[in-house]
This record gives sequence, C-alpha cells and structure tokens, in this order.
Amino acid sequence: MPPVQIQRLAQVPGILRIEPDRPVEAFLDTATLWTGVQQARRDFGVTGSGITVAIIDTGIDTGHVDLPPGKVIGWYDAVQGKPSPYDDNGHGTHVASIAAGLGKGNPAYTGVAPGASLVGIKVLNAQGSGTTSGILAGIDWMIQNKGRYNIRVANMSLGASGCSDGLDALSSAVNNAVDQGIIMVVAAGNSGPNRCTIGAPGAAAKAITVGASYDPGERGWALAEFSSRGPTADGRVKPDIVAPGRNITAAKAGTVSGYVTYSGTSMATPFISGVVALMLSANPSLTASQVKSYLFASEAVKHFGASGKNIDYGYGLTVAYHAVRLAGNFTGSFSDGLKYSFAQDSLAGTGQRRDYTFTVAEATYPIGITLIMAQNPSCGGLSCTPDFDLYLYDPSGALVASSTTTKRQEQITYQPTRTGQYTLRVTSYSGSGTYMPPGLREVPPGRSPTTKRREREPPPCAWETSFLCLKGRWFYRMREVGHLRQVSLGPSADLYPFIRRDGGSLRGPFPQRRTVP
Repeated sequence: MPPVQIQRLAQVPGILRIEPDRPVEAFLDTATLWTGVQQARRDFGVTGSGITVAIIDTGIDTGHVDLPPGKVIGWYDAVQGKPSPYDDNGHGTHVASIAAGLGKGNPAYTGVAPGASLVGIKVLNAQGSGTTSGILAGIDWMIQNKGRYNIRVANMSLGASGCSDGLDALSSAVNNAVDQGIIMVVAAGNSGPNRCTIGAPGAAAKAITVGASYDPGERGWALAEFSSRGPTADGRVKPDIVAPGRNITAAKAGTVSGYVTYSGTSMATPFISGVVALMLSANPSLTASQVKSYLFASEAVKHFGASGKNIDYGYGLTVAYHAVRLAGNFTGSFSDGLKYSFAQDSLAGTGQRRDYTFTVAEATYPIGITLIMAQNPSCGGLSCTPDFDLYLYDPSGALVASSTTTKRQEQITYQPTRTGQYTLRVTSYSGSGTYMPPGLREVPPGRSPTTKRREREPPPCAWETSFLCLKGRWFYRMREVGHLRQVSLGPSADLYPFIRRDGGSLRGPFPQRRTVP
C-alpha cells in the first residue's frame, strides 16, 4: 500500500492501528531432549487422550508413522489452500512430533502427549516464512472450529523479530484465542541473550511464552544462549517458562519413520504444549488461568536465578511431572536430584575476577553453568563492554572449559573426567557491571538421556557482514547461508588465510590471541 493511502486510511474513523504485513519466520536451530515426562505418564496414566492440540506452523506430514491421518483430525491451509495435510518445510512436522508424536518409528522419540489429537494449521510456506495476515486467518479458523475438533491447546513456534509491546495484531489475536478458551503456547524466539528481544506474538499478555534450555543430556542445565529475553517493550516480564530446547530429535518430514535433530525455542514450545495436554487430560475442566497456576507453581519449576519471575528464565525450568500431578490432584514424587547454586555479584573493572568453588563427587555428573549480565553490553566496532568471561578449572588447576563471547550471556556445559574441587572463574575482559553467575548442576547416575543422537550438524546461519574479530580470534562470515569459519591465532602470528566456501582465501593482519587468566 503506498504511503499516501496509509495516511488517508489512518484518518478513517474507527482505525486504531495500522501495521505492515511483515514476514514471520519459524525458529529453527538444532535440538535437545526433554526430561521428566515419561514418569508422569507412567505414574498417572495420562497421555493427552481426549485433548486436541493445534499446530500453527508449516504443516504436518501425515505420511510419517508418528503422525498418521487418524491422529491429525483437522486441517487448514492458509498458504496454498490444499485440502489435505502436508509439510513442504519440515518444521511443523518436527514440532507436532515433539508435542504428540506416537513414537512408532522409534519409541525413544515418543512425543510428550502421544494420546493427544492434532489439527494442522499451515500458515508458513516451504521456506518457513509467512505473513501476519495469513497467520491471523489461521488463528481465526482455529477459533471458529474449536468446538468441532475440541481444540484446547494451540502451539505457535513462530514469530517476528524485535521487541513487542504485545499490542500488535498477532499478539491481540493470541489474546483473543485465549479469551475463546484456547490455551496459547508461543515461542519466545531465538534472538537472545540481549534484553527486550521477544517479538510478536511471544509478547502477548495471555500467552504462555516459552524459552529454551540445555538439559543434562547436553552436559548440564544451562539457559540456551539464543533464547529471547524480556522485558517486553511495555515493561512486562516475559518469557513465562523455560523448557528443554537444545538437540531435540523428532519426526522428519518426507520420511516414513525417519527422525531429525533441531533446536530452538521452537522445540521447547511444543514440549510445553504437550505438558499442557497431559494436564488437561488429567483434569479436562481446567481453565487457562488454572493451567498457568499449576504450570508455574514453585514446586513445578526449577527456579534458576533470583527469586520471583525474571526476564531470562520466567518462572523457571518446567518440571512436567509436578505440573501434571498438581493438575490432576495426584499423589506421587519425582526429583532429578540435581544440585544447584545461585549468586549475584559484580566486577569493578577490566581485569577484575572472582572465583567460585564447588565439589564434584562423581565424574558421571555433568556440569551446567550460566552467567547472565544484568544489562545488555554496549558494543561499538569490534568490542563490547561490559564483557565478562567464564573459565572452569579442574582439581589440578587445568583449564577444562571456557566461554568467552562478547554477549550478555556466557554458558559452559561440561562432562567432568575426575572428582574433586573445581574452580569457576568470572573475569572482566572489559568494563564493570553486575552479573548473575551460575547455576551449577549435576545429574545423578542413570538419569542422563540415552535417546539423544545427532543426525546432522547444526543448521547453518545466515550472516550479513564479512569480518568480525571476537577476542583475538577473527571470523569470516559468509554473506550467503553458510557456517561460521573460524581461525584461532597463535601467539606470534599476524597473517592467516581464511578458507572460503568457493575455495578461495583472504589474508590480512590479525591480532594476537589474548592470554587466558
């Protein structure tokens, strides 16, 4: 629409807001596996039966044994108008499988609520993108057909970038769907770790907004660095909850019984959708507000960070077992037995450091560490401040792991090889500031997931710039979609080649690697 028409439209009585019909993309990275759900299904006999989950995404491939036509009971295509379910991208199939896949191709990859029914609502195209208008049409169709299919939960593993105030058209549509009796579970996005990175519709006030974490199968609990953070543009605390979203293996579209591994808040979101389906299966009379009260209850989350809801973890990491137990008023016990510690501290300036010690009693326990700066770093050129780093030393004093980015968050996941006292060092590479250092966690023997597998390398990322220097290491970033190429510099080198995808190379003077503290 030309600007002059927009200006004229804005003068029409009753027009409250005009928005661009902007592109919306699926959050797709790599994957992880969840914990705690299987025991809830076993102890309480709930599978999601009688509950329907709408998957608002790229579609669902009903040719996969985990998602057959009898499970996918409804369909709407806002992209091409086709009458039968399909998925020409794969994202929606993966998401649907996490929420409610049957696990017939491999029981290890059974969805959270395998008894739940599914309705596919295709609003994203083969490239994983769509428009606001198409998504609004999909949500409207869902509301109109809620009673026909008994749609109680809707999953939206999609969103627009930016920092939303929750007043946009998508967020408003999500709020309206909740008012109509559908529990909306929405991805926070993959634009973290900076503050105010939750766009539409994740900023919707009535949505359950989901962030992503590593889990012990990924060598320890740690908040996923990509997970978008609050507050919203109008100052509200989001996300609401965090779930495993790193290296999740689920159904692969275009195959009969194949699986693929992805990660992102896209994968954490259907985990929560599945948990909600289990809760409703345990107690179908629950309202959206009651579901939230049980899902966010202190005994149903692992609260990482300072007390109360916060802009990084929300209420905390979900413990599905207890959410279902509370919903159904069941009796039962579950604990992952993981140790955890939290502290908030600060460093006064460049070169300052602070050490924390903890004991590893058994080397089978992985260690997960997350450090989050209170504020976004200020970046100019090739440097940022404040810029804090993490270093982990084993009992002999050897450096065994580190995290040295310029971002607001650093994280370490590490599988120790020896017992004894470990030292965690927080160092200021640049500037001063407050931080929340780490949740240190260990997983007890026998609880590490055995169903993980990496079927392929993490998907490539799209880069826009050509060069970036990060703390003494130069990176060549491909303009087209490609993997980040890195060269680590030796202490006396000043000239290194970069190998490009086309086989060529670039040369230039590069700074030396800095000394590890």
